[in-house]
Amino acid sequence: MKSGRFRPAFTLVELLVVIAIITVLVSMLTWGISKARDSARATQCGNNLKQIGTAFQQYVAANDKAPDAATVLGGFDIYLSNNRSVYSCPIVVTSAAAEVVSYGVNPCVHRMMTDAGKVLMVDANADMIDYESLDTPTFQRDVAGRHYDMANVLHIDGRVERMSPDDINPYRTPDGEQIRTTLWKPRIGGCSCAGSGSNGLLGEYWANPDEWTGTSWKRLEKTIDLPFGNSAFFGVPYSIPIPGTTADNPNPLKTARFSGFIRPDASEPHTFHVCCDNAAWVYVNGALVLSRSTGGPGPVQEWQAAPTPIDLLAGRWYDFEVRWFEEGPGSPSHVKVYWSRPSSPGRTPIPITNLRPPRGIIQ
Repeated sequence: MKSGRFRPAFTLVELLVVIAIITVLVSMLTWGISKARDSARATQCGNNLKQIGTAFQQYVAANDKAPDAATVLGGFDIYLSNNRSVYSCPIVVTSAAAEVVSYGVNPCVHRMMTDAGKVLMVDANADMIDYESLDTPTFQRDVAGRHYDMANVLHIDGRVERMSPDDINPYRTPDGEQIRTTLWKPRIGGCSCAGSGSNGLLGEYWANPDEWTGTSWKRLEKTIDLPFGNSAFFGVPYSIPIPGTTADNPNPLKTARFSGFIRPDASEPHTFHVCCDNAAWVYVNGALVLSRSTGGPGPVQEWQAAPTPIDLLAGRWYDFEVRWFEEGPGSPSHVKVYWSRPSSPGRTPIPITNLRPPRGIIQ
């Protein structure tokens, strides 16, 4: 019987080659699956916009007029069978807390019953796309090229087209005006979208102690760092739109609400902070993230941080609301809301450029 030395099935070099081949194949398979998934999401996004386009045409047929931007964003439920999910691009990650609208509408859409080629909606981080009074950096931030740097664009005639954000940029040099006229501006005129992207929050003030009910006085607030003035603590006169208030006394102010949208600059967990007299509540996308109730000259000047940070994505606009309540008449009366994040841990005021009022509030 012949004997021989044992020879392994594979040499080390052969084994390494096999492992390398398997790694390449797995990488290619993973890439292919990822690309197929993203392609399916882009298709679903386009289908969402087609459904909104169909709802637009149904509204026009039923009312013999085009809807305004606010109706396009929130008034088509009857035509969509209350399916609000069509307003969310499937590639956008949303929290379980609330719906996020991930398309922006042409603010002059109500002047466009027959403007077939104009833009009705587009993949966006803003709910309305100002095509007249911004600039290229802001437009690029507002319009989202989510699908391999392309955006799904819904036209007035119901067509959905995948286009580069640069090709629909009304601020592009040197042909921005031509793009604006061809794709954005209503043919019959009579509408200016300048200011549709106004910054700030809608402030509503009540003299009624029954908490945010009855007659209110409204104005666009340019900050949520609000002592309303407050001569006692902050050395500046009160400025409140309720009749009867003075520079030194906020009476008969009892409750207030500040609403609109907030946009973070970084994709990080954000912590909100409140200083108030006497009570305040902060909501993001309809979810309560911070509440504070306090009294006395010392505590009303102290800050309280939200117990849990909330994950926010850079460039996205989130529903934002602050409610405030005064327990008794007198001075001081104030509410100040700041924020912080890991890369900027100190609490800071929220810049006005990161705040927008509710749809349709233009000042």
